[in-house]
Amino acid sequence: MKYILFRVSVVGLLTILAFSALTSTSSASSSNIVRVAVGYEDEGVVGKLAAIPDVALIKVIPDLRVVVLRVPLDKLSLIKSVEGVRYVEEDHVARALEISTASDVLWNVHIINASDVWETYYETYSWRALGYGVVVSVLDTGIDYSHPELEGKVAWCANTVGKRTYTGFNLKNCMDRNGHGTHVAGIIASTINNVGNAGVAPNVTLYAVKVLGDSGSGFYSDIAEGIVLAVKGPDGSLGTADDSRIISMSLGGSSDSQVLRDATKWAYDNGAVLVAAAGNSGDGDPSTDNVAYPAKYQWVIAVAAIDSEYNVPTWSSDGPDVDVAAPGVKVYSTYKNKGYSELSGTSMATPHVSATVALIQALRLASGKSPLSPDTIYEAITRTSVDIGPSGFDVYSGYGLVDALAAVNYALSMP
Repeated sequence: MKYILFRVSVVGLLTILAFSALTSTSSASSSNIVRVAVGYEDEGVVGKLAAIPDVALIKVIPDLRVVVLRVPLDKLSLIKSVEGVRYVEEDHVARALEISTASDVLWNVHIINASDVWETYYETYSWRALGYGVVVSVLDTGIDYSHPELEGKVAWCANTVGKRTYTGFNLKNCMDRNGHGTHVAGIIASTINNVGNAGVAPNVTLYAVKVLGDSGSGFYSDIAEGIVLAVKGPDGSLGTADDSRIISMSLGGSSDSQVLRDATKWAYDNGAVLVAAAGNSGDGDPSTDNVAYPAKYQWVIAVAAIDSEYNVPTWSSDGPDVDVAAPGVKVYSTYKNKGYSELSGTSMATPHVSATVALIQALRLASGKSPLSPDTIYEAITRTSVDIGPSGFDVYSGYGLVDALAAVNYALSMP
């Protein structure tokens, strides 16, 4: 692969300090307020930061040792000087990577040979051949869980957008009012029923992790928190059956970030396969690198887009960090309000790879083998991809078009 606790005793204090800080910020001009992610050494630092006048505490992500604050510009130097502060960075904004609106609405499923996986393995492994028994977390604008194609497939949700984080089984708290997240979820898990589209892994379980607002954008810290919550799953603990080990992120931003880097690396270190959109900022120049974050990180699988003719569109971000390509032009899938839509972007390419990972892991489990590690998944995906550009690796399509059947066969051949 390309590699490279918070104690209950402080909760009351933090609540008081946060309220105090929030009520005091009225004295500062909103134009001079910035949102920052602050890495800290120990929990005592949080109280010191929140006690600074005109500082508003937004959230704490204890697993990453990060606190998110709203801070007047003239207090930044004071924040940085507090003993135990590891870093202070702007809380950048990431966006859903969709750019626009196939006569064959299933061309995307056929071109990556997902339907061949179903046909090859269904008789032997039944529903496992369609992803049953595996969880994929969709970090996005939420999911319209009431859509007929997705009904009953969203088992849990988390919402990190806004003032208060929600985790639980009331899916209304993660409803998609934008449409982007539902489109992504449908590419992964739409039912095979001769209506609308069909998902690549239609029998997976989905976690809806709302990290982008209804406008389709969101802060890096909200994405980072969503990653942690997804990996831990409904019981909030690592190493249990409800953990999500596949994280699908059809989003990205142009800036690097310590909080996003730490969150993705933490998830990778805890066994999660991370898949992210390469971005929609391609310029056709092989000497430039315009892959978005978090796809650019070496432990994240970066996905470029292709059309139905195996061409990489000029807007698909290119660079040495692109790993593979998948259908991303005029992909038909589910949409908000129980509808359907045809969208383009590396956002649409990403869930094809996430769902292929789900097929691999589901069939590994069905055959009595253990799930593959993130590194071995990367090997299975990249070694079996179909070379569609210049011979060998290239900065536009990486190792090539993902081939679900070849990747599954490769994975099943391993111990």
